[in-house]
Amino acid sequence: MLDLHIRKCVARNNEHRVDTSPRADVSAQQATRRWLVALALIGSAVAAVAIATGLPATGLAIYLMLTMPFVFFA
Repeated sequence: MLDLHIRKCVARNNEHRVDTSPRADVSAQQATRRWLVALALIGSAVAAVAIATGLPATGLAIYLMLTMPFVFFA
């Protein structure tokens, strides 16, 4: 498949940004990736609990909802 990465980047405080080096960009990408992996893991845990308590449709819906950002933006 194509290696296509689409990210929406918005500078929140552009006038106060001091570090514009490539190192800062890599750090920001790593932070975003960690956040997406954590979101997917949390979704898996919540879905497992929901499925174990007898709510399989709810568990699968939660799992899909929380893993989609990882799938599309990682």
